[in-house]
Amino acid sequence: MSDAAISINQVSVVSGKDMKIDLYKAVGLHLPNCVWVALFALFLLQGCATGQAKKVEVKIASPGMVLTDEAREAFDAAMVLIKAEEYDKSIELLNKVAKAVPGNAISSINLALVYQKLGKLKLAEESLKQALSVEPENPVAHNEYALLYRKTGRFQEARGLYEKTLEQYPNFMMVHKNLGILCDLYMKDYICALKHYVIYSDAMQEDKTVKIWIADIQQRMKR
Repeated sequence: MSDAAISINQVSVVSGKDMKIDLYKAVGLHLPNCVWVALFALFLLQGCATGQAKKVEVKIASPGMVLTDEAREAFDAAMVLIKAEEYDKSIELLNKVAKAVPGNAISSINLALVYQKLGKLKLAEESLKQALSVEPENPVAHNEYALLYRKTGRFQEARGLYEKTLEQYPNFMMVHKNLGILCDLYMKDYICALKHYVIYSDAMQEDKTVKIWIADIQQRMKR
């Protein structure tokens, strides 16, 4: 199997009044009642057999971010640059937004993603630490930090962070899949891997690849 861990590729903000669906139901997160905006999170589910990437859109809630017109223009421009893979150019704009709303994790998460795309993992980690310093329970930041732990060989730390996230957000399916991959490919803990693959597969019936992984791991466990 290939490593198809799910990472957020882009996070952008829309006004809550523009939403036409139930955000909580869309991603399965049970979040406290307060002011919310929607985060559009684009991530890749890579096909194991074909190697082709399928783009999937989910919606995740985060504490509301109030932007000045200037900061919103900078944020929107940064999102355009990220989509165009002009990552270097987006950094200055994201830093500008981060200074405008220091109490919100969104810009820091985006900066971490940009730095990862550029291979600057230390800067990515610093940005994730900043995100979690202002929103300690942000599940998107936790997912990205766990992926960074895994990329840098800190498997126990990654597992601990995934498990901590699932304690608070047990229906956050991308974390179940990522934890399953970590346990399967990197830690050889097949009981853990099977548990989280099954949880993910039951909720995400359209993802046929994980069903193949489940059958494969069941065969390996019989040997």
